[in-house]
Amino acid sequence: MLGGHSDALTSLCVINTDQDANDINVATASKDRTLRLWKFLADDSINHSTTVTAYKVLRGHTAAVQCVSSQPSGQKVCSGSWDSTINLWETSCSDVDSDLVSIKKRKKRGVAVETQSEGEVVSTLVGHTNCVSCVKWPKDDTIYSASWDHSIRIWDVEKGKATWTVFSGKVLNCIDVGGENSSLVAAGASDGTLRIWDPRRPESLAPVYQFSSHTNWISACKWHNKSWLHLASASYDGKVMVWDLRTAWPLSVIGSHDDKVLSIDWWKSDAIVSGGADSKMCIASGVSVQ
Repeated sequence: MLGGHSDALTSLCVINTDQDANDINVATASKDRTLRLWKFLADDSINHSTTVTAYKVLRGHTAAVQCVSSQPSGQKVCSGSWDSTINLWETSCSDVDSDLVSIKKRKKRGVAVETQSEGEVVSTLVGHTNCVSCVKWPKDDTIYSASWDHSIRIWDVEKGKATWTVFSGKVLNCIDVGGENSSLVAAGASDGTLRIWDPRRPESLAPVYQFSSHTNWISACKWHNKSWLHLASASYDGKVMVWDLRTAWPLSVIGSHDDKVLSIDWWKSDAIVSGGADSKMCIASGVSVQ
């Protein structure tokens, strides 16, 4: 168990590193206005409940932190907040290597206490005028963000400025980057429509695809990890839908949940994992994409 936040966790991400695969690095975001960075070993199974303390606390937002994403290199994470800003932070994972407590030691102690420090904001991206609901960092020099101000922005990390902005006319809850050459931007909105833009076409800010089968807010969207033609969406209508860019209707409609679906991800290319407000995690296997 990762203990330390004083309010609900809103988002987490695994931090990419070049270190041993047994080292797990995680960043968490919370309504307590902070982020926390964690590092622990997972070289064997845990048979007893344990608590791990974050090695770094990141303070700088003035409102709840809604989302977090890791830079591909793992050197930084970015966070979006209800204060309308995106903050960039150093992860500095290497400075806690000596403080790692092995799983075996935690089993005996019950609680692992690691060196904890506070991190400062490296830079702040300003432009959104409402909650930054989702951030993605697919390339070291580029960040994508979606906001309740109806906009999607692409940011040049080095310059700290938005290089592309589009307004959807609706509150946006989620964003993902994928498709052909990982160049398409998908976003889910409060009107139940999944819209996809191609920033390579600056002459037109209209979506290149729109899918409108959901009947409530879209809470999450995720491109397929191998096929650039397919993606999935989750909604407050309790459904998960799988889409093919070549057709306007969903390939699959998965109704495993009894309440809002809050998160989704692809697993092993032909299965979708989803979590909902019904307190259930569901796995839908045999999802065909061709």
